[in-house]
Amino acid sequence: MSKRHTTPERGFTLVELMAVIAILAILVALAMPSWRAAGNEALIQQARSVLQRLAIRQHRFLKGNGRFAKQDELPPLASLGSSVARRYQLRVESDVSHYSLRLIDPDGELPSLALNHLGQWASSEGISP
Repeated sequence: MSKRHTTPERGFTLVELMAVIAILAILVALAMPSWRAAGNEALIQQARSVLQRLAIRQHRFLKGNGRFAKQDELPPLASLGSSVARRYQLRVESDVSHYSLRLIDPDGELPSLALNHLGQWASSEGISP
């Protein structure tokens, strides 16, 4: 009679796989807030950049027209930053001698940002760049 040697089957048990999945889920849950915060901070920086570009356009408009541009005379927000346009709405207040550019998040998750004709920044969180 020949003896058969049985080797244990290789692989993972269901319990081992479930343990690994549980550990990965915990790690993702711990990392998610910092990923979201980093993404929001990057978006806020892009929004500040968009406001600076709009401010430059306002001053160019002033030199050519003797007044600051109204909202419909400025380029659409989406043409300056599509990710900013998805989260923010632009509000422009202007007359002959001054303007105020505001980016407002309708959901209230991100701070509102504002830049005026003097180059002064304002934020709903009180943070200036």
